[in-house]
Amino acid sequence: MLKIFSGRKAQAMVEMAVLGPLLIAALASLVTYVCKTNNDQYALQQAFRYALAKSHTDNKIVGYGTWDDRRMADATNPILGKKTTSSGAAQIHWAIPSVEENDQGEGGADPEAALYIDINRFPEYDITQIGSGSVAPRYITVTDAKVSAGTGGGWRHGGSGEVMIYKIGDKMYVVQGRAHGR
Repeated sequence: MLKIFSGRKAQAMVEMAVLGPLLIAALASLVTYVCKTNNDQYALQQAFRYALAKSHTDNKIVGYGTWDDRRMADATNPILGKKTTSSGAAQIHWAIPSVEENDQGEGGADPEAALYIDINRFPEYDITQIGSGSVAPRYITVTDAKVSAGTGGGWRHGGSGEVMIYKIGDKMYVVQGRAHGR
């Protein structure tokens, strides 16, 4: 009877050794997916808010795009994280002035339009003359991560530095940089 009980314990330990990491990996994937979806929704809402504010202020038809490069926590690389990109776009048609002619024969003009893009929450760029809001990023990334151990304990440190070059449309280039470390 003792042998049967002992065999069941061993089987349970093997099952946990196999299924435990799979369950943790599934949970980590789910959390990463939820974080990415949250970032995407935030980018869409920010684009709408910025477009609405800009359209109201300028009294124009405004198209607004947002582009956001971030480093998110990553279960497989906790020191450096991983790069995620979220973007959103919105267009608001705001036309308070009458587009019909008044008694003096004035008016009747179509509302003006403008196109803006916001990259990584830096000042917005007016790309009305470019005619295209397409963004083509290029990244130059340097990363370093080390794990040290000794008799006094262990520590981990690392960091990453990036230079991002964004080509907007065919004519405009924006250069940004950032560093991250622990």
